[in-house]
Amino acid sequence: MLGKKELEEILVSEENMGEISQVSSPNTVWVNGCFDVIHAGHIEMLKYAKNAGQRLVVGLDTDERVRASKGISRPINNLENRKHVMKAIRYVDEVVSFGTDEQLVEEIRKSGADTIVVGVEYKGRVIGAEVVDNIVFFPRMYDLSTTNITNR
Repeated sequence: MLGKKELEEILVSEENMGEISQVSSPNTVWVNGCFDVIHAGHIEMLKYAKNAGQRLVVGLDTDERVRASKGISRPINNLENRKHVMKAIRYVDEVVSFGTDEQLVEEIRKSGADTIVVGVEYKGRVIGAEVVDNIVFFPRMYDLSTTNITNR
């Protein structure tokens, strides 16, 4: 049996964003997160991810998972509202949800994704990296984060 090919990690920057459009011509790209309060940085990452493949699947953390990682005041928008907003974004082909790391890995597997696009702040701690061929680290855009926005 052949072993899994070596994982390719790519760091996107504003300088090379236009050059890295198709990462080894992936079919399905995976993005996941809370996406509690959608902002311009999220849209730029989703647009990039869609352009990096033919199909974009977004995994959303359940309300319980968001609360556990972000605190009792989060999420601001419940899972059903976050799904509704995400499905309305033209770059997104499918939206799923997960409540545990194991469910996250299983959803990535079920999606058939060969690439994960994730924020650069997650370098070195990408859950599900073992089931894809490529990890693309996307830079924080416009110095935006939902946590900073909600703490204003």
